[in-house]
Amino acid sequence: MARDLEEIEFLPSHPEGVTDAMVRLAAAGDGWINLMPGVDGDDIDEPSVQTPLTALLGSTQAPVTMCTWVPAKGGRRARDEVALGIMHPRGRFAISQLRELGIALPEGWRVRQDHARRGLIVLVPRAVPNGIVLDWALRAGAALATVPLTGSWKARIFLPASS
Repeated sequence: MARDLEEIEFLPSHPEGVTDAMVRLAAAGDGWINLMPGVDGDDIDEPSVQTPLTALLGSTQAPVTMCTWVPAKGGRRARDEVALGIMHPRGRFAISQLRELGIALPEGWRVRQDHARRGLIVLVPRAVPNGIVLDWALRAGAALATVPLTGSWKARIFLPASS
């Protein structure tokens, strides 16, 4: 089933459009939001040619991050936590790297996955305000990127499925 998509460009200092979307998706218990930092096109290298070795070991990550926010869900497969994923190019132990950069995981949040290729997944209690979750995601996503960022972000909001 195809989902409707909204896109918002925003600055971390003005996240209202994104936090409003988070409220809508949380109320529905469905959908997700991908967050991508703005980068200068000159800072992104062309994808490297895949060799048999890179095919075997997995492809290298892009030099930018993508954060994904998924609301808590009700119903048959209820989940009482918000999921926050970060695909990043920094390899293993992203949560330790973030801590060293002054972006520690807040108390009560827990790491579900911290993998070199599959990324970081953090579970956040539903009661944590959306603005706090978004702020941490943007700071962590910016810190884990390996190219200079413009400061702007794009949110791709995948709306709840229509019944």
